[in-house]
Parts: sequence; structure tokens; C-alpha cells
Amino acid sequence: MIIGHLATQDDRNYLHRFRELIGAHAVKMTASPIEYITVLGALIKSNNLDALIVTCPDTLVTVLRTQPDFKQPVTLSGKAKNLTLDDYAGSMFYIPESIGGRAIPCIVLNPLSHLVRTPEGPHVFKRFISKLTTPERWPVQTQFTWELWSEAKSAHLFDMFSKSKLLAVDIETYRNDETRGIHCVGYCALFEDGTTHSVVVPHKTWAAHAFCAQLNATNVAKIFQNGLYDNLYFARWNMPCNNWLWDTQHLFHSWYSELPKRLDFITAYSVREVRYWKDDTSGSEFDLFEYNARDCWATLHTFMSLMLEIPDWARKNYLMEFPMVFPCLHTECDGLSLDKARFDAAKAEAEAKLGKHKTRIAAWLGAKFNPASSQQCVRLLQILGIANAEGSDIASLNAAAAAHPLNELVISEIVAYRKQAKLLSTYFVWEKFWNGRLYYKSNPAGTDTGRLSSTESSFWTGVQIQNIPRGKAVKQYIMCDAGWDGLGEGDYSQSEARCVAYISGCMELIKLVESSYDYHTWNATKFFGVAYEAVSSELRDLSKRVNHGSNYNMGARVLLDTMGPRRVAEAKIVLELPAKWSLLQVCQHLLDSYAKAYPEVKRDWYQHITRMVGTTKKLVSAIGWTRYFFNSNLSTNKQALNAAVAHGPQNLSVSIINRKYYAIWKDSIYGDLRGRVRLKAQIHDSIFFAFKGAEVPEIVRQRMIDDVSVKDIKGVTRILRIPADMSIGKGDVKGKAKYWSELK
Repeated sequence: MIIGHLATQDDRNYLHRFRELIGAHAVKMTASPIEYITVLGALIKSNNLDALIVTCPDTLVTVLRTQPDFKQPVTLSGKAKNLTLDDYAGSMFYIPESIGGRAIPCIVLNPLSHLVRTPEGPHVFKRFISKLTTPERWPVQTQFTWELWSEAKSAHLFDMFSKSKLLAVDIETYRNDETRGIHCVGYCALFEDGTTHSVVVPHKTWAAHAFCAQLNATNVAKIFQNGLYDNLYFARWNMPCNNWLWDTQHLFHSWYSELPKRLDFITAYSVREVRYWKDDTSGSEFDLFEYNARDCWATLHTFMSLMLEIPDWARKNYLMEFPMVFPCLHTECDGLSLDKARFDAAKAEAEAKLGKHKTRIAAWLGAKFNPASSQQCVRLLQILGIANAEGSDIASLNAAAAAHPLNELVISEIVAYRKQAKLLSTYFVWEKFWNGRLYYKSNPAGTDTGRLSSTESSFWTGVQIQNIPRGKAVKQYIMCDAGWDGLGEGDYSQSEARCVAYISGCMELIKLVESSYDYHTWNATKFFGVAYEAVSSELRDLSKRVNHGSNYNMGARVLLDTMGPRRVAEAKIVLELPAKWSLLQVCQHLLDSYAKAYPEVKRDWYQHITRMVGTTKKLVSAIGWTRYFFNSNLSTNKQALNAAVAHGPQNLSVSIINRKYYAIWKDSIYGDLRGRVRLKAQIHDSIFFAFKGAEVPEIVRQRMIDDVSVKDIKGVTRILRIPADMSIGKGDVKGKAKYWSELK
């Protein structure tokens, strides 16, 4: 096969990597952009090309214009949208016979630099190129067909789709819609004879609503892509979806957690003949309906392809991950109640603090200085002696602050101003709260480790729940719903530290976490040589930061950015370290203190991780979750090593809290905790809930405890039990926290 490579000049630097993936096939490359279809046709004919690979963004526009159904995407303002290789990467379509004399396949790839700049690059490129080189290995796919629902066809369509073998479901919604309405609902069915067909239902009449509600209620197995979004709206409009068994986002995340989980990428990865279609909504409403139908077709074919290929370990991952969508959906439907009077008072207090920072900065730097302006802050850094300052991010500011005490004084005020401004813009905009409630989304597929991620609600409102600041600034206006006794929060004690101890088999750490000593106070003694009884709160906090940094294999620069120059300088004084040491040297000394205290962790455990990932590209947790790593050479890549080191304890800790969170949710819906527990969120290592009955918090605490068999790196198996603490607050009535701020 002769493959034409339509490339850029920069691609020439990576051709040796590219040719390794092409194999024995001949490649004819041109690095000049092709602007005209006639030139493209002449190139195909003169070189007798059998296929095309496009890595040039300018040429991408030309090859797309060869497609009869291609529509130029436009922005919201109506201007032509720039087309990117990243969007179309993995797309495959045919250049018509009328262009080059015969129809030939064409695929789009990202710039060849991705082969060396991203760990997943070689894998993804090889996968996409195989659409040309080994087409027989790709699953058979059906032709895309669809129709628009009408009331006249309703009975016929229901009879046909309710008898299907599988149903892929997707909705389209309105943006900035006060009612949070559904624009249309799409279904793609797999029928007994192996054919597929899609129908799109404009959600505008009661007859359309009834059709969707009845089809959703059937026992046909349903498939979604990120179904938390769709099912939130189905719940909103009282047409819940029965037999939601599959979700392509979670299925793909269970296989390759490091790859994108967008439907367009997963489809390009799973289906051979598909072209990026996610910009096809920019035309008429009819275009939106067709787009909805294509989403359903893509979801169905992606699911079938994945089920044919994913390994058993990914299926096992899915069975652990997917059930978590149900408590996540429940808490997103519920949200949290807000006290408007308290919100207003807290906002005024936050604005006053911002004003104080602004006044100080104006007194030092002039009233015209804007601490939020990157350009002005860069000029300030240059004045303060950072001649090569190019940005005003936190790392640049910390570098300038560390250079001189005067710098630290000025810059700490700028950082404080920015944090306060961010607090106000994030948490003190009442319009973010729909119907006076705080809504948020939790997603089991949002992180590589399996920890729930959080964002604003799929209702396009609210804030993410996990990063709400400690203290009362925001939590003082978040309250318990009427009719419930109070709020509670069960928190696992030193969860990740215990997981590190048991996974690594470090006996010193195991003895510590199972002792009655305060973990961070004892570490301060080990790290800094101070008697246990003499450890101050400042030293304990320093020990906590060192432990956290070491658990994540943090470098000295990152620790400096995390702690801030002032705290590091204070640590230097308290620990009586050499005056000539820089703050980076102080940070390195702090991190080294952990390695000296627990050498088995940094030495034996890290070596074990490096060997395991290097030979298998995988790590398997005690509970059985398997993580695949694209960058398996950890000995030469610190960032990859950091990810692997953090994964083990994080994933084990997360797996424990996830399965207990699910069990407690299930008991609160179907079991003895129904009407007594109302789950609100999982926040890192804690379970946040409302309760009825003074005995309930202790019941929840006990149900959080789980015994897990953990085999360490030497093959020794021990039982890990992570204790749970329970906070029920110090509100007006003891043990009944009305506001979140009343919990610890």
C-alpha cells in the first residue's frame, strides 16, 4: 500500500517514530499545505496513492471539503470555526472517486510531535493507523440511519424500539434555560437482525414526553455516554430510565483511565469509519436533531466495539466503578440548602477582607496597580529583581517572594488578594444557586485513581463540592434541610498514610498508624528530633506537609510552591537550619527527613512500583482495581513515577470509601437507613450526610469500617482496617449541626 502523508515541516523531526508505526507500507510525504481540492486530486493520481494520512491543519480543511455532507462549523457569533487536528484525530472517511480517480481512505492524526510529547501518543497513533493497515481487525459497523419522531408514528416506533436488544440513549438540552428543559431525546436501537436505527424525539409536547417516559421504562438494556447528565434531566422531568446497565464513559475509563473520555475520542478509538461530528449542531434545529441521532449511533457502536475487546480486568474495574453513578446521581438531584441571610452577611465580610488587601497594596504600589493584572504583576516582579519573569502564576510569585523578605511582604499580599477575589467570584454569586440550593456533580470517571471528581451541576449551576474551603467563610451559609436533625461527616483517619504503610510493608509506619500516638506529632519527632511532648502546633503542621509531599514524591520546588516562602522560612528558623541555605535547600532537607525516617518506602516500595509498571504496565490494588500506565519507564520520568506512587494508596483508600459510600447509600434508599440518612456528598476521605435520630451518626461510622486484606511488596498479607471519626457538630443543640461550618 502507498500512503500519502500530508504533513507539516515540523513533522519531519519525528518521521523515524512515524515510520515505525507504518510498517512495510510505502509513504510519500508532502510538507506543503494543500489548499485546493484539484491539487489534492492531482497528488493522489500522480503518486498512485492507496490512502491518506493528514497531520497538517491547513490541509485538513481541504480534505474535509471533499465530503459531500461536510458543513463548515460556525461559532455562536456566526463566524467560521477553526478546525483542529485534535478534534478530528482518529476520523476516517473516503476521498471520493471523482477527486483522485478512485475512492481512497483518509485518516486524520495529531501532529507527529505527540509521538514523543505524550506518553499515550504511540499507542493512539498505532491504533488509528491500523484503520488503514489492518482494517479486517475492526468490528463491522452498520450504516447510520435515523428519522424524526412524530405523534402519528408514535405507536409504531414504540413497538419497534421496545423490542430491540439494546438502546443507546442521549439527550440535548437548552443552555441558560431556567426550567432546565430537554430539547430532544435520541435513541439508537440494535435489532434482532443486527441492524440499527435511530429516532429523535423533540421534547415539546405531552405526547413526546409520554413516548420517552414509556420507552425509558421498558426493560431493554440502556446504554449512555456520561449518563449522569442525561439521567439527571430524566429525573427532573419524571421519566426515569429503567435498566441503565452500560455507560461507555465508565467502560472506557475502566480500561484506559489516562485517555480522554469524550464520546468523540472514544468513538474514534473504537469505530473504524467515523468522522468528527461534534460541531454539527451549529446550523438549524434539524441539524441538532441529526447530531443527537449520531451521538446515539456512536454510543451504541462504541459500546459494542469495547465489549468485544476490553480485557477481563477492565470488566472487573467497570463492575466496581459503574454502581457509583447511582449515589452520585442521587446527591446531584438533592443538593444542599442555603441560608440567604447568612450568605449576604458572609459576602459582605469577604468583600471587606478583599478591600483591606486592596488598600494595603494601593498604599505600597499606588492606586492604579491592579493585583489581578498579569501584565502589571510581571512588571512588578521585574522591578523586584526577577529579570526573566514571564508570568504571574503562583510558581513565579513564590520564586520572587523567596528572593528577599521585602518581596515576600508585597507578594504575599497580592496572593492573599487573589485568593480572596477568587473566593468571592466562585462562592458568592447568588445566581449560581438555582432555587436557593447548591447543586454539584460527582463523577466516578473523573480521575485516574478512581476518586470521585466534582464539578458544577449538570444543570449548569452551582459549584464543585470537594474544594469548598475549610473554615466558616463559605460553609456558614450551607445548612441542613428542614425536618432533619443535623449534618454529620464521617472521616477516615489517616487513610492514605495507612495505605502507604500496608502496601509498602514498612513496619515503622504500620506500628505508628496502629499506635495511640498522634500521627503528625510523632512524625515531627522522627523528622526533626523534637521530643513528642514538646512538638508545637507549627511543627506538627510542618510534619503534616512534609508527609503529604513525600507520599506524592513531591520535589523541593513543588513543596516550596505548596507551603509558600514564608512558611518555609519559618521552618528554617524553627529547625535552626544553616543560614546560608536557600529555601529550596530547606525544602529538600524536609523531604529527605521522611526518607530517612522510613527508608523502606522511598527505596523498596518505589523500586517495586518501577519494576511492576516496567514489566506489566499495570498496578493492581488489594481490592482488585487495575490501572494501566502508558509511560512505563518510571526510572527516567519523575512525573510518571509520581503518578504511579500516588496511585496505589489513593486507589486503595478510594476503593474502600467508594464501596462503603455505595453500601450506605443503598441502605438509605432500600434498607434500614431509609428516612434516617440523606447522603450529600463524598468529600475526599469523608462521607457528608444529613440524619434523623441521635443514634444514626454512630451507625454510619460503624458501617464505614471495612477490613481489607493487603499483600505488601514482600508478599506478606495483613488486614487493613481504617478507623472512622464522626463529627456531628457543636450547634445550638449539642450534637446537631444546623450549618456545615459547625462540623470540624
